[in-house]
Amino acid sequence: MLLKNTYLLRKLLIIILAIVLIVVVIFRGTHRQHVEHTVAVIPPALVSPFHVTLIEGATAQANQYRWNIISQSPERETDIEGQVAIVEQLVQRDIDAISINPINANAMIAGVTVANEMGVPVFMHNLITPIAEGHVVEYIGYDQWSGAANLAAYVCQVLANQQAVEMPAAKGSVFILTGIPGFHTNRRTGGFKYGLKQNCPNVQVVGEQTAEWEREKALQVATTALQQHPDIDVFFGNSDEMAIGAALAAQQMGLTINQDIFSVGIDGNDVTLNLIREGTLTATLGVYPNRMGHVVIEQINKLFNGAKIPYVLLTPSTVVTSANLEAYISGDTWTDPVEGVPEFDNNQPTVLN
Repeated sequence: MLLKNTYLLRKLLIIILAIVLIVVVIFRGTHRQHVEHTVAVIPPALVSPFHVTLIEGATAQANQYRWNIISQSPERETDIEGQVAIVEQLVQRDIDAISINPINANAMIAGVTVANEMGVPVFMHNLITPIAEGHVVEYIGYDQWSGAANLAAYVCQVLANQQAVEMPAAKGSVFILTGIPGFHTNRRTGGFKYGLKQNCPNVQVVGEQTAEWEREKALQVATTALQQHPDIDVFFGNSDEMAIGAALAAQQMGLTINQDIFSVGIDGNDVTLNLIREGTLTATLGVYPNRMGHVVIEQINKLFNGAKIPYVLLTPSTVVTSANLEAYISGDTWTDPVEGVPEFDNNQPTVLN
């Protein structure tokens, strides 16, 4: 009887052990399906709502795939070395791909080189200007030159309407608040000036100065600019935050936005859209930051699945005013990204490259 009971006990233990092993295997397999990849998305900083919104979009799409997503950035967009160091450290961890919006493209070559050595696929987002060295799988972003030129054309029309003249006859003074020196600033500023020249050549740029992408610095710069040039008709900020800072400066000096002075920017952030609705900002070049974040993760997923992806993926941009604000917010103005061409930092329109 004792031998029989011992035999039955051993048999029961074997069955229990087998069940436990099966459960462990199933759990591990399910866990792999749920967390199949770990990817990193690196912004220049999170000072601007643009980058916060883009990361939110990327995170939402990564969550749909049940991936792990890592996002790290310097505190300020002036910390070029800090961003490079973050990339160099992350690609030596167990990540499957990384997408970077570099503060400085030339400096980021070092980070891309380390990623290449570690076998980590590199994407870049919010730009389609190739770096000089290193292998990047895909560039994802809008044509900054063309977008800024379209925004300038809108400014020309606004001034023409105010003066009751045809657009080529419009006159006025523009002050430009630029970002940190580099390709983003060059393309946006160059494109805007090109758009003015093509559409209202009598409108003059009376000054430009960096505000380093930040609202508070733009407020200070714009205040000084208005003191030196009280006849400024339009502020153009290379980013929404700088356009907002300029608008605040004008209001603090007793000017009414969209009557005495106009202020336009680039990004299409939620806070900007609210100000356009309120009439305290004129317009923005909306570049769909949340959707761009989704697209970044979708393109990485295509790479993982072996799909062919273009070297440049062109995302849309739309001049957003009070007239089409709701359509932009609802997504009706969005168009699917298409294969594009690189946007070189050469002070020429992208289509001529």
